[in-house]
Amino acid sequence: MDKPEYQQFLQKLPFPALLGEPAENSNNHKVTFVNQAFIDEFGFTLTQMPDKDAWWQLAYPDPAYRAVVASQWELEWELAEDKNLEKISMEACVTNKGGEEYRYRVISAISHNPQERVYQVFFIRLD
Repeated sequence: MDKPEYQQFLQKLPFPALLGEPAENSNNHKVTFVNQAFIDEFGFTLTQMPDKDAWWQLAYPDPAYRAVVASQWELEWELAEDKNLEKISMEACVTNKGGEEYRYRVISAISHNPQERVYQVFFIRLD
């Protein structure tokens, strides 16, 4: 499935999804796509969050909590790489544009293929 077809598929999902693309020599990945469910749920558009850092500042406005989430996410990522797992998953409280905070299961598929430049992140609301 090529990228436009995949984006059409993601657009139809009933839960928020985004696509990211790793940046050269940086952990601040580019956000390349968000589906309509993402915009409806969180209130943020792609232009408001062109990269991971911008998204994380919006989603986790408290710097201390953001640091905790980032640390946990990186640990999950490292464990998945060490164990050759296909996905990472964790719970986090995400803040929407209206300042409301809800708990989500955040899931990302992991590709161990360095040629695969796009990854997806899904958000399943728990409360």
